[in-house]
Amino acid sequence: MIRSALYETGAAIGLVLSQPPYRHLALAIFVPVLALYLFLLPSAFTAGSIGLISLRYLNAELVIFSVLLASLLSLSLMLNIYAFRAAARRKGGILTFGVLASSLLPSTLCCTPVVPTVLAFLGATTPQIFGFSGKVQGFIATYETAFLIFASLLLLISLRLAARSVMGFCPLPIRNAQPNGMRS
Repeated sequence: MIRSALYETGAAIGLVLSQPPYRHLALAIFVPVLALYLFLLPSAFTAGSIGLISLRYLNAELVIFSVLLASLLSLSLMLNIYAFRAAARRKGGILTFGVLASSLLPSTLCCTPVVPTVLAFLGATTPQIFGFSGKVQGFIATYETAFLIFASLLLLISLRLAARSVMGFCPLPIRNAQPNGMRS
């Protein structure tokens, strides 16, 4: 079961990345998201300050998690966009940016830094008001690796679901698949 899921996910990624526009899209998503993670993840060491000072506190663990999370997020978004475009082509509809954004946002917000950043902002300001910010920051700093592993697992699930959507439009084995998701 795990082996077939890995094969199907790899096949979906290979199918979509075989097309130059989607390679460019994945790279266009990866680079800014990587930069964002490289600045956000060390913020526990900078008392919440985000900027060039964050780069001084990068260590191997944070760089690895930044690359991992940015890679998984960019691949997941790329596969979702491919699946939505393939569905629109099959239905004969036109996929507008508004339709694409409204369909992607609910399913991907949990796996992007947007929600954690908002929650972190709320979490950072609320304890300041009540005077127990050190306890909250200490808890987050203590279990930071666990939070990052959990976020990685959520992104892996998102990637797997996106791959299933792509392969749902391409039910034949990968050797018979066409780049547009149609049967040969």
